[in-house]
Amino acid sequence: MPVGAESSLLHFPSWRRRYEAALCETDNAALFKKLEIAESAMLARRDVLAGAVEHSSEWQAIDDAVAALRALKKERLHF
Repeated sequence: MPVGAESSLLHFPSWRRRYEAALCETDNAALFKKLEIAESAMLARRDVLAGAVEHSSEWQAIDDAVAALRALKKERLHF
């Protein structure tokens, strides 16, 4: 997880739980589905926030979390 992302995520529960569920998944068979669910939730939230300058910290947290999940997908699932 990127530095600072953990504390930022505490403020964004709408997608944070799905993100954390994916990070904690140990079964590779279930991981893919949890990654897809988390990425979908984060990207949908980012679309809602489009152009909202007052939510820039959440935008950054989402971008960091998406990058972390993509790295996890590459590392564990070889995607």
